[in-house]
Amino acid sequence: MTDLLDPRTAGWLEDVLGSPFRLVGSLSFGVTSELALVEADGRRFVLRRYTDRDALAGRPRLVEDEVQVLHAARALLGALVPEPVAFDAAGTVAGLPVLVMTYRRGNPVIHGLDPVALVEPLSRLHAAAVPALPAFHDWFDPSRVRVPAWSSDGGAWRRLAELVTQPRPATRQVFLHRDFHPGNLLWVDGALTGIVDWAYGCRGPQPVDVAHTRCNLALVDGVAAAERFLAAYVHANPGYVHDPWWDAAELLPWDDDFSGVMAFNAFGAGLDVGRLRARADGLARLVCARADGAA
Repeated sequence: MTDLLDPRTAGWLEDVLGSPFRLVGSLSFGVTSELALVEADGRRFVLRRYTDRDALAGRPRLVEDEVQVLHAARALLGALVPEPVAFDAAGTVAGLPVLVMTYRRGNPVIHGLDPVALVEPLSRLHAAAVPALPAFHDWFDPSRVRVPAWSSDGGAWRRLAELVTQPRPATRQVFLHRDFHPGNLLWVDGALTGIVDWAYGCRGPQPVDVAHTRCNLALVDGVAAAERFLAAYVHANPGYVHDPWWDAAELLPWDDDFSGVMAFNAFGAGLDVGRLRARADGLARLVCARADGAA
């Protein structure tokens, strides 16, 4: 299968691994990069090739940033985090910007995941002294807020849009994973074995990770899962108060087809857009009720 890699990448990979390798298969489910599982000298590695030129143009240090974040996260969370092995940030040797890291065994669990099990590693990350990390880049653009035409509860979404016109709440700056959700967590026999995809890790507002995780849980399993996660997170982080502003800012930017969550179907999630939209409406109503002091 090595012929599926272009010769320059294959040659670079063999050099950095120090032995011939075998391409085991694709791990790609995202849109900004391609991931492949390779094996060399009895060990398995993940090769990430950064194929999205627009993403690289917007963040020229994307590869170096991910390597920096992986080292910092591994210092806090140990073997749950892949270890960087080698990278070619500019693609001058490999042909494309690439990163090789150690492989973490396990598979994502999308449905029926115990939300409480997500709290401990995220709390450890957030409680740590923040090392030198890339700058936070906001994914929320208030100028692009709109009420989705598909919603059966436009009033709730209009209330969310009003909510985010208020100033961003003050909060702690912490070590963010930035994309902490069921698709990036690996499990074996109920035990967490890996936290992957640290490409957007950074120093930023603590509620960003909490709201992102809540939204993903609500979309795949309903608002009760999101509420259980929040209750457990607050219990583990005394003094943390989750302002509904952050949930509104997380929920409003999703595209109409919830493509980021629909990607979980690669793991056999069996999701459909209609159900995701209904659950998004449910979360919108919950956030509004909390913002208005009714929940």
